[in-house]
Amino acid sequence: MLTLALVGCVQPPLPPPPEPVPLTYAEQEQPGPAAAPSYPSWSEVQSRQVMTPLAGGDANPPPVPVSGGISLIGGASLHKTTVSSGGGSIEFEVVVFDSRQHALKVIDQPEDFAGGGQITASMRQAGAIAGVNGGFFTPQFAPMGLMKADGKSTGAWQANKLLTGAVVVSGGKPQLLWNAEARSRQSAAQFLQAGPRLVDAGKAVPSLERIKHTTRTFIATDGGQRWLIGLARGTSLGELADTLASSELVPGFRIQRALNLDGGRSSALYYRTSDGREHSDPGWSTVRNYLGLVPR
Repeated sequence: MLTLALVGCVQPPLPPPPEPVPLTYAEQEQPGPAAAPSYPSWSEVQSRQVMTPLAGGDANPPPVPVSGGISLIGGASLHKTTVSSGGGSIEFEVVVFDSRQHALKVIDQPEDFAGGGQITASMRQAGAIAGVNGGFFTPQFAPMGLMKADGKSTGAWQANKLLTGAVVVSGGKPQLLWNAEARSRQSAAQFLQAGPRLVDAGKAVPSLERIKHTTRTFIATDGGQRWLIGLARGTSLGELADTLASSELVPGFRIQRALNLDGGRSSALYYRTSDGREHSDPGWSTVRNYLGLVPR
């Protein structure tokens, strides 16, 4: 049995170890499901998204603007909302984007004492207009699981009850894949193992922990071109999964798949509005990588 810890809160020593270290994730009180549910393939999820052809026969209509949000560079938008859950409430800040207008990018941050505020400098350097902290890392500041940033591979593939999915970008196309699907896609230019799964086929993944309430970062998609990345404050994994599956955080956006990225003190969000102003909600600890949004 691997012992897992929320390594985003650890200030690691140098140098990185030559061999993988045991996982120490603080949320291991989360019970793993006795029998993992059956997850449909990515192609099955996408097939549920019916595209209505335009008059000229174009099956890929232009992105539909989302109302009620703060306009970001390139047509993305920032939305803030509070959702009641379990007698309390969850505060959300999410960046909504269309994958035909923006690309996802894994941003490596190898400086182990850079500080939580490093998200701003990292996003500027990558040319990103929005981003969140990425996946977990070990006490020695090595990525937990496989990370690929612009084709450069760091870490190694892992499969356990925590790392159950991956953000994969190949040929400029982002996908949210589960382990069985992602393992064969390790050659992609951008690859980030993370977890656990939160929503699959529009339904909350069962048996997630419901005790530890903290800030969490996550990524979600409607199974087509619409995506969101963001923060959820004051929630357990189970409550977050239920809320994402049952609520429309953004009008007309029904989540088909969602994956937890990180949580606790390292949770961070950055975005740049359409008039060029920056907003940064940095974490309290250094993180190994970020997931950024870059205009095409």
